[in-house]
Amino acid sequence: MKTSMVRERLVMEGVRTLSDAELLTLLGGDMVAGQAVRELAWRSVGELRQLGVGEARAAALAAAFELGRRGAWAPPQRGDRCDGPERVAELMRGLAHAPVEQFHVVLLDVRARLIKTECIAQGSLAQCPVMVRDVFRTAVRENAHGIVFCHNHPSGGGMPVPSPEDEELTMRLRIGAEIIGVVARDHVIVGPGGGYYSFVEAGRWRQLHGRRLP
Repeated sequence: MKTSMVRERLVMEGVRTLSDAELLTLLGGDMVAGQAVRELAWRSVGELRQLGVGEARAAALAAAFELGRRGAWAPPQRGDRCDGPERVAELMRGLAHAPVEQFHVVLLDVRARLIKTECIAQGSLAQCPVMVRDVFRTAVRENAHGIVFCHNHPSGGGMPVPSPEDEELTMRLRIGAEIIGVVARDHVIVGPGGGYYSFVEAGRWRQLHGRRLP
């Protein structure tokens, strides 16, 4: 359907009557009309340009998706409580759509209020080497009382599942937190399907604490 016809339908019938393809036609033209909205929503302007979208339309499309996220997404802000894995997952929703694996820390004060988040390491599609000393450098500098470890699994949808390497890293990080004097609260893994895995919720936090490193 031509852009002019879609625009006329929007005016006459309302925006809610339009399909995803029609809405994308208005913003990005025919180049993106057949694309899945979920896949387009997190693409950069450069990535949209690679699909054949002009610079102005790519910028408008990226801006529209960002405005939509800001309208529907209310992640914790600095000073807000961030004391549960669901709040951490909401805070790190953007990380879930990163194209490669990244490891972040969520730093909290004594009342579990958000101080800041910081990316510690970035790897490939399937792995992200993390140095324990790098994880706690920011926590010490910010005088954080608590810390939540968080990384993403870019490949696969649905509920992320921790690998044996994730479990070993979690044990090492908990030991490091005890040495430094920071309260390790959880390790949360987020995925592009919208699900998350919490070591605490899954009952793995205490189990790992009692195990010995290989």
